[in-house]
Amino acid sequence: MNKNVFYTTKAVCTSHNLTDDAIEEMVYWGIAEPVGRVPGRWLFSQADYERIGCATRLKRELDINIPGAALALDLLEELDKIRREVRSC
Repeated sequence: MNKNVFYTTKAVCTSHNLTDDAIEEMVYWGIAEPVGRVPGRWLFSQADYERIGCATRLKRELDINIPGAALALDLLEELDKIRREVRSC
């Protein structure tokens, strides 16, 4: 994953077919942590971009709301972390 790549709010909205309001809600619920103070001028990391994509798919395919998608993403990341720890033992 390239840590030097950032996406604008407009690029994220266009790529994932989302509104600015949807992005703001995802940020509010902790799905992404953009750089910047002004919502329309936020910059999103590659990891944020991918989390927003996953949350969008959970919402559309499984009809999960944004808070539920945030929780699901956190649980999936925790499970992945535990699996990596077990493999390294």
